[in-house]
Amino acid sequence: MRTFTVEIEKDEKFYIAQCVEHSNCFTQGKTIEEAIHNIKEVIDLILHIKRPKLHIILKDSLVNAL
Repeated sequence: MRTFTVEIEKDEKFYIAQCVEHSNCFTQGKTIEEAIHNIKEVIDLILHIKRPKLHIILKDSLVNAL
């Protein structure tokens, strides 16, 4: 199983998730959980990797808000 690093940040309305190793793998969600679910689907669709393991990094603004 491959592990991917995913950075999550928040814009005005959505949480944006982007795979660090593959800049074309990104998505959004209304919650952090939805963004994580969506990025797993994007990794599967683009890279054809089922159930990827993720290392999540919350951007500074999110860490400070929690």
